[in-house]
Amino acid sequence: MEPPPSKSIKSTHPLNDAKVLDTSPIVSQQPLFVDSTFPQDEALHVEGIKWKRPKEICECPRFIVDGATRMDVCQGNLSNCWFLSAVACLSLYPQLLEQVMPMEQDFGDGYNGKFRFQFWQYGRWVEVVVDDLLPTVPTLQNGKPHYTLLFVHSKDKAEFWSSLLEKAYAKLKGGYSALQMGFAGEALEDMTGGLVQSSNTSCPASELWKHLDNMLQKGALICCGNTQGEVETSNLMGILSHHMYSVTATKEIQTIQGPVSLLRVRNPWGHTEWIGPWRDGGPEWQTVIDPEKPENAVLEDGEFWIAVEDFKENFQFLEICHLGPQSLLEIDGVAKPWDYKMYEGRWVKGLSAGGSPTSDYFWMNPQFSLTLPGNDDDNDLCCFIVSVMQKHQRLRRATQRVACQIFKVDDPHAYLLQDQLHSPQPLLSAGPCANHREVVICSSLPPGRYIIIPSLEDCSEGEFLVRVLTEKENLTRTLENSMDCKETLTQSMCPNEAEILSKFLKFANQNCRINPTQLQRLLASLLSEFVPFVPCFPPETCRCLLASQDISAVGSLDWDQFYTLWKKIIAGTQIFCNAQKDKNDRISIDQLVPALKAAGLPVDDFMVKIIELRYGDPSGFLNYHHFIVCLIKFQSLTEKFQAADPTVSGTVTLNYRQWLLLAVYS
Repeated sequence: MEPPPSKSIKSTHPLNDAKVLDTSPIVSQQPLFVDSTFPQDEALHVEGIKWKRPKEICECPRFIVDGATRMDVCQGNLSNCWFLSAVACLSLYPQLLEQVMPMEQDFGDGYNGKFRFQFWQYGRWVEVVVDDLLPTVPTLQNGKPHYTLLFVHSKDKAEFWSSLLEKAYAKLKGGYSALQMGFAGEALEDMTGGLVQSSNTSCPASELWKHLDNMLQKGALICCGNTQGEVETSNLMGILSHHMYSVTATKEIQTIQGPVSLLRVRNPWGHTEWIGPWRDGGPEWQTVIDPEKPENAVLEDGEFWIAVEDFKENFQFLEICHLGPQSLLEIDGVAKPWDYKMYEGRWVKGLSAGGSPTSDYFWMNPQFSLTLPGNDDDNDLCCFIVSVMQKHQRLRRATQRVACQIFKVDDPHAYLLQDQLHSPQPLLSAGPCANHREVVICSSLPPGRYIIIPSLEDCSEGEFLVRVLTEKENLTRTLENSMDCKETLTQSMCPNEAEILSKFLKFANQNCRINPTQLQRLLASLLSEFVPFVPCFPPETCRCLLASQDISAVGSLDWDQFYTLWKKIIAGTQIFCNAQKDKNDRISIDQLVPALKAAGLPVDDFMVKIIELRYGDPSGFLNYHHFIVCLIKFQSLTEKFQAADPTVSGTVTLNYRQWLLLAVYS
């Protein structure tokens, strides 16, 4: 989406231009707040911009004039109609807007140049504080300087809530440039905590109108767009292509020819409207016999009525925001149509970053159990929405591709392993998608047990949020945290590299290395904090683990060697938990085979036999410590053999010292 014609201007923010502050006409007993953390990005690196406070732009500025309405949001010099259409939707519900911006803020008593907003970010509300310095374009009018806001503005030149809201949102996302191009659903989620369902308008017109009417009555916020033609060029009927609009109301009226189903649509530009049937002041209004004509035949600039049949022809896609729990509570009298569950997680290399379904490591991705309850009628289908959202995509300027798959299972505690995921196809899937931070599956399935697997392509790392919405009449819990130690493992064993390094340095010697005793203490500290349900390693086990990574036989590990060992321990712990069936902290030889295959090791009868003889107890079981030592030792030996056999001949040549190192120490 392209912005309205841009101007060649350059930013001179007060932090970099002291003269602007020195010559400010604002009189105050104490210095006004200046936000030194606001990003100075490329959207502002052009000639001529002056940062001015509202009191410098007009004589009597107000935060809000006669209420905050959808008419107060007019697009400026950014391609962020997606954000503005979301704000226009939000303004229909004053309670929701008050969640985002406290209404008592203003430029009167107590004014200090600071304004506060809050946004929903991945499961929680966060506060964003900005100053009221806004980028403007200076001109001369009657010989006096005049400042025009560069970005979002209100039709009322003395009103500034929408400009300051845009600035706060830009700060949240990493700068004004981060608001270039997007989808309204992202902003709707950030301002309501809701879940956005994308769909098209291909259904029959009567069904489409009923659906949109029903969604609006349930408190949903709706945006729409046209996907035909060149970017933001107007078609013959005045509708802009690749531009986001808001659906703000529905109305069914009676005319001489019969009933007509209308939709009220808002263009965030504040101009460029529909010029077809039922346009502002169009002849169709003379045929209305309904005593309750919808508002006026002529709406304010940027807003218009359109028949659903014409809407269907001119708008191809919808983004419907189902409000989050807190937002629904704010709207009195609105039905709460969904039961809502939310889970957070991370994709971590070597642990829970399994890549796409075609990857051999897909099973390593986090898995969530979904139980859809049945009714008296076993033929009923259960409606639900599953969302997988990447965190912080705009801040990272990331292009990772997120996806979601849903599989049918019989056991609610089942954790799908590599062999189980190779043959069955997912019942439902969404993605991978590079342009959206979120993928959504909206469907119906028979009552039963299912597994949700969120993923990123190429085994990439990242953080995610899984949300599940089910019909309100389903009284039982729908997303069960029933993965036993496996889900706990995935969620809890994800300290970042900096946290692990901090622990390592605490226990390491002055040369930044650790011996077996220090390794035992370090592992005990890490496991007790991040994996409290597994037993600590005894001294002899730690000596074996150290030897597996100590390729130079110096008796200690450096940071890189330890971090490799830690990732192997974590991956092995997850494999062990996945393989357990009787929950007695041990696995049988039968369970050992799929566990070793899951680790990517070649397995045959000879290997199983020597493992049983070396590490098994008299009953043929391996406890946790023996399994981890066995797994890491075989991984180490396999890696060393493959390194010594670059031609994959199956044979290697060792000298006596090399043989001793492998046979005695490793």
